[in-house]
Amino acid sequence: MPRFRFAPTIAVTGLLLWTSHAAASGFATARFGGEYGYPLTNNPTAVYYNPAGLAQANGIHLFVDGNLAFRQAAYEHIPGATDTGPTAACKNPECASANNGEATLTNVLVSPMLGASWKFLPHTVAGAAFYVPFGGISIWDKNNVYKNDTRFAGPYDSPARWYSINGEIKSTYLSLALAQEFPSIGLSIGVSGSAIQSVIDTIRARNADGTNDIEHEGRSYLDVSGWQLGLGAGAIWEAQRDHVWLGASYQSRPNVSGGMHLKGTIATKLGSNPTQGPVSAYQDLPDIIRLGARFRPNTTTEYRIFGDITRWSAFKAQCIADGDNGSCGVNPDGTAVPDTQTAQNLPRNWKDSFGVRAGMSYWARPDAELILGAGYDSNAIPDQTLDPALMDFDDISFAVGGRFHLLDPLYVAVTGTHFFYISRNTAGKNTLATYQTPSRSPDSGGNYSQSINVLNVNVEAVF
Repeated sequence: MPRFRFAPTIAVTGLLLWTSHAAASGFATARFGGEYGYPLTNNPTAVYYNPAGLAQANGIHLFVDGNLAFRQAAYEHIPGATDTGPTAACKNPECASANNGEATLTNVLVSPMLGASWKFLPHTVAGAAFYVPFGGISIWDKNNVYKNDTRFAGPYDSPARWYSINGEIKSTYLSLALAQEFPSIGLSIGVSGSAIQSVIDTIRARNADGTNDIEHEGRSYLDVSGWQLGLGAGAIWEAQRDHVWLGASYQSRPNVSGGMHLKGTIATKLGSNPTQGPVSAYQDLPDIIRLGARFRPNTTTEYRIFGDITRWSAFKAQCIADGDNGSCGVNPDGTAVPDTQTAQNLPRNWKDSFGVRAGMSYWARPDAELILGAGYDSNAIPDQTLDPALMDFDDISFAVGGRFHLLDPLYVAVTGTHFFYISRNTAGKNTLATYQTPSRSPDSGGNYSQSINVLNVNVEAVF
């Protein structure tokens, strides 16, 4: 097989990347704000978590936040009944690692957030923010057994290549919010609107028949993007003055009722003739419900508990159609619906997930706050469709940090969080190879593991 390479598919493929992988369910990455990124916060992250929280802040707030994540992951494919196995041209021992060895990745990831709020009337606050609540990026390590192999260049891109060699999926939000406080009844309400840019930029190994035959493997490079509209709303009630607050918020799907249409190009090399042309990609992301409470029994201690339901069941498939406005549709067996322009389809069939978290703060002195937190996030991806492109696990996390008033008008917060992910074995459970083309992909059953450490740092100026 001739050697082939596509150009790098990610704008930045070095160690520092302007997005992060999932630190919650699915590929949700809303960790900005650290332990104060929750539905009763009053800093500018409330634009996303609960716009009603903005009404709890006085004056002008300028907020700069960054997450630095260190991610390690591994995938080991366990051969399934649909695998092609060694071929007549490649029966020597080195071919055993072509599809079945361990694939690993180590990525250092950076995700920024910028926000501001302004109380321009006695009980009315406006806010704005830029952030990335959904995003994932994977750059898999190479399989050096196949480095400089003149017959089989494809396996150099690791056993994960049938799903992801390197890739990015990301939705970036630019949001405006308005909050109103009604002090006589202890109630605040808020609404937000977001312009959302979504991107899919990924390269994977692919065969025309959807198998993992290394003799005929090619490449598929998808680069699409588009804009959507999102809406949010929330409320906070001060149930006991200066002691107990309850909050709830709702964040809509991109395009509110759902349905994202991204446009761009796809370049493929299946056989000897590469092709490139315009495509449309269709997918849907979840809406989110958040609930929370905070308690201040005295002036030196605060307790927080909150959670969310993320409706990942909206993420049923990623369907790709030929043309800028091509129609996309598949039957239950994965075949294309007649009279559509369906070119590829990636079944997802994710499920709704939830997360819960508890935290506390202790003020050793008025300008020094110590913070602790712990939480659990459920897994959104069923065994049947889990693959190395988008991985998810049940996880438990622990956080420790602090927030300090260094000098007027600056506050600095630093929080470290470790996520313990529960490894998964999906051998014999994966169904991606049971679909018909254009929905078929190689069986991705196997062992999955991951570890993530996140350092959150934010600076807030209050005027």
